[in-house]
This record gives sequence, C-alpha cells and structure tokens, in this order.
Amino acid sequence: MKTDSSLKQLTPEATISQIISADKPAGELLASIGLSIPKHEHETLRSVCQQQKWSGKEVLKWIKRRAKFTNGKIESDESQELSTLTEFTVYLETQFISPNQTLLEELDQSIPRVHKVHGNQYTWLKNMQGYYHKFKEALDRYYQFEQETFFPLAGRLSGSKNGRINHGDIQKLEKAFRVIERDQEQLQQHMISIREKGNNFENPGNACSTLRIQNRNFTLLFSRLEVQFTKETDWLIPHLQQQLTARH
Repeated sequence: MKTDSSLKQLTPEATISQIISADKPAGELLASIGLSIPKHEHETLRSVCQQQKWSGKEVLKWIKRRAKFTNGKIESDESQELSTLTEFTVYLETQFISPNQTLLEELDQSIPRVHKVHGNQYTWLKNMQGYYHKFKEALDRYYQFEQETFFPLAGRLSGSKNGRINHGDIQKLEKAFRVIERDQEQLQQHMISIREKGNNFENPGNACSTLRIQNRNFTLLFSRLEVQFTKETDWLIPHLQQQLTARH
C-alpha cells in the first residue's frame, strides 16, 4: 500500500474525511480508539478531539507514524516469494523487528504519561507497568539473539559451499532452536499477563487519547509478534533443520 504523500501535510484542521482520503487505513485507526467515522466525517480532527478531550496533535502524529508501517498490519505474505534463508531473515528484520521496535519505543514514552494521568483512577495501569518492563527486557534479548547470533548462523548455512558447514556452527544452530522455542514461550506468557493486567486493552469511557493509542499499539505489537513467531516456527526453523539433516 502506498500512502498519499498529502498525509504528511495535513494538520488537525483537516476533516476526518480528508484524513481518510489521504490514507484509507487512518479510518481504521481512528475507529480503533473509539471515534465514530460516520458521525464525525465532516468535522475537523481538532474539533472532534476537543469534544472527546483528546489531543488532536497526538492523534494525527500517531496516524502518520502508523502509515509508515501500513497501519501496523502485514497486508501481504511476501515470505512466500523468498527463495533463500538470508532473504527470509532480512524480511523478518524489515517487516517485523524494526516496526516492532518502533512500537516499543512509543510504548516506553506513553506508559509513564498514561500512569500520570490515569494512575490513581485505574490502579491496573500501575500493575501492568512491571509486567511490561519484564516483557520488553525479554523481547529486547530475543531480538538481540536473533540479530547477533541466530540470523548470522542461518546466513552461514545458506551460503555454505558444497553443502559444508562446520560442526561448531551445527551445534550452535541446534542450541539456537531451543533458545528460540524457550524465549517464544516466555514472551507468550508475558503477553498473556499484560493483557490480563491491562484490562484486556479495553478503553474506559473517559480514557485520554494517549491511553487509547497505547492500547491500540499493544494490540498491534502483540498481533505482529504472533505472526512473526509463526513464520519462524513454521518456516524458518524447519527449513534450517532440513538443511542440517541433509548435510550431516
């Protein structure tokens, strides 16, 4: 999907209809934080946000950021067109890891702000913070392991000549499979805990725009991680294991 360049030029004075015309998925994003498109399509974003007591600038900035990553979704399965392990790991880095790290950065910024505004009102926000920090530390380690160890090993296997790969790399890869499986299970448990402690990412009626955006970012991040994990366990690791078996 190509985003209309005019989206970059829009201000909160643009109507909801104009924003959606510039970037169709923006309508889905606005709806996801509780804005009724049919009811407000001819009003400006600033006017709608004033009615809701939201920050128009924050909402528009968020829409523009998400447009860079096609609304945070994976709209096509490019992995089916990749022919080598190296291409697949590059695909994972560009389509999952980098966008997900951006979402983490946004969550790092929003969580303390949301707690400051709503912390006394919704005690579950404070409870969720500790679980989020554990999750983030685990995901940072997971991505560091993939980028510094797992993907380079996959690249060496893919690029080895005459079907040869040294015994040390074989052992490292077999260990890496176990690490990936273990870490994915731990991250899944962290995500379950965050959902439970985070009110299942449901927005209270008087939630500010920051909390609404945060909940949507959590939903996007977790759904993207689920897809990434599936691609790694259903495609990448089996292909590596097949190549290792063929070369023993």
